[in-house]
Amino acid sequence: MNVWLILIGGSTLTGFLTATLLKKNWAIYVAGAVPWFALLAALLYTEYFTAYEGGGASMWLIAQLFGGTVGAVVGVVSYKLTTFLFKGNTNAL
Repeated sequence: MNVWLILIGGSTLTGFLTATLLKKNWAIYVAGAVPWFALLAALLYTEYFTAYEGGGASMWLIAQLFGGTVGAVVGVVSYKLTTFLFKGNTNAL
């Protein structure tokens, strides 16, 4: 449960910071890509650089598929909501 809290909270913070700091057209892609790649880096670190704890098949690809998608969507929604609320742009949504 804490992992989802970290993923969603970090993605929300990423979307918010991207909307407030970047003023480019491609900022929405950054809001989605940063959480996705951050989860990928955490999963690869856990898979390849930490001690093996035993167990069955490795599920990091499936975790990246679902968790990365959730992180990217939350980051983009946070970006769009922040631009809508702070910039007063009614076309943001």
